[in-house]
Amino acid sequence: MTAKPIIIVAIGGNGICPSEPDSEMSFTAQLIHTKRTLWNLISLFNHFRVVITHGNGPQAGLVYEQMIPKTPFGVVTLVTTSQISSAITRAYEELITENNLQHLPPMEPVLSWVKVDPDDPGFLNPGKPVGQQLSGNEVGDLLRDHPDYLFADYGKGKRRLIASPQPQEILNISDIREVIDDGKVPVALGGGGIPVFLDDHGRKEIVNGILDKDLSSALLASNLTAEKFLILTNEQGVFTGYSTTSPQFHPQITASQVESWLSEGEFPPGTMGPKAEAALHFLAAIPYGRVIIGHVEERAEKLLQGSAGTTITAG
Repeated sequence: MTAKPIIIVAIGGNGICPSEPDSEMSFTAQLIHTKRTLWNLISLFNHFRVVITHGNGPQAGLVYEQMIPKTPFGVVTLVTTSQISSAITRAYEELITENNLQHLPPMEPVLSWVKVDPDDPGFLNPGKPVGQQLSGNEVGDLLRDHPDYLFADYGKGKRRLIASPQPQEILNISDIREVIDDGKVPVALGGGGIPVFLDDHGRKEIVNGILDKDLSSALLASNLTAEKFLILTNEQGVFTGYSTTSPQFHPQITASQVESWLSEGEFPPGTMGPKAEAALHFLAAIPYGRVIIGHVEERAEKLLQGSAGTTITAG
């Protein structure tokens, strides 16, 4: 029997819990929100070997501020990954029970370790937004206590920026492969994976930074020879002229177009920029693959059919 194709589904942190001001971030709230996200994906589990990855931006910023003493953001990813993967798995199990879908494969979280370069320029130029969107007054309060914090405009407010190095290698990819081979759905690369340095003896040192989940997911999709790479976000798809009065939506584009627009600064870092880079990395490795970028509240079948979102091909 021919194995079903692999699809990587990268769910943004907002697909688990919104970053809008005053959004509730309790486990119950995340569970409810995650169930809505997974319900839109439910058809995929019949036709693909699905691998779920997810971000942790909204959760990581909140958890970091609550931790005393302060701890590296890589450790925060370790903490939030356990919570978020539990919410995803629980939401999936509830959907199966409530809708009599017992034929679907079980899920299994996989703690994922990702090697990064100690000299990565991402450590010197923080660009990863974390936490909820803050008002000007909230940002001012934080800066009084933490003058070293950096912020950038995001949505209705501002979000903190932290270091985000490039993922180099998924150290325990064999664990993810094993879950797939067992007929289960891995929930992997939580928060982009736990970033680590390796010392001369191969020992892991957790890094003060957060990986971009789309870039890590592109690496995973390439390693697993996935046929499709689905990136779920808060946007309908890829736009050019996004900050202008007449943005243009693109339902079908090629990697060369993405590369050109990226070099022209069409896609801001921390938002669509990493998604564009992730698409290019994946299609360079898997030229026959497809990258689909679409809204987290859209039905997966519409995204795969091309009637929603943006489909990116190698050429």
